[in-house]
Amino acid sequence: MALLDGFKQQVLSLGRSEARVKARPLLVGDESFERSAAGLDQRGVEQFVLFWLLSDQALYLVAGGSDGDWAFRVPYANIDEMSLDFDEDAEMLPWHIRIDLLEDGPDTITTLGEEADPGNPLAPPPPRPLEDDERRRLVHGEIIPMEGYAVTSRKFRSTLAHHLASTEGTLRIRGEDKAEAQRKLSVPKRARKNRER
Repeated sequence: MALLDGFKQQVLSLGRSEARVKARPLLVGDESFERSAAGLDQRGVEQFVLFWLLSDQALYLVAGGSDGDWAFRVPYANIDEMSLDFDEDAEMLPWHIRIDLLEDGPDTITTLGEEADPGNPLAPPPPRPLEDDERRRLVHGEIIPMEGYAVTSRKFRSTLAHHLASTEGTLRIRGEDKAEAQRKLSVPKRARKNRER
């Protein structure tokens, strides 16, 4: 089972690059990706692969499932609350991430258009704003899951905290002390394995 979990985590790590490629057309101006987290909507039976990408201006939600894939640019001011809960007993994807978006947030949420530019068919579809009904469906988790299980780094969590604080969004992190204790325990194990090689 640990081998399967390790394989899944490797696949998710590779998927981060694909998620960045998918979301890159949604970047605005000189915006760039800073940090990311990768995960699934469930630990056992996966229906969606999920990525949370951070820039200095927005959270990017990228998801893929059997019916297709999606990318959304959500300015931080549109996030009411995010929660990250650490499960110290989980062998894989120990963080549970949940996002609550404002249905009438102040900024525009964008996604990719469905058709590429006819003048440049090899280019990705251009960004377009979400329509009111799409926005309502996104907020209620009817397009992609608004929660999932993930691997996150300390830098991802601290970057997220910084950006949400600047827009007065709420971030609740539970179990970070336990995550840090586990990380400190695993560092000597990795160092020992490297010495044995």
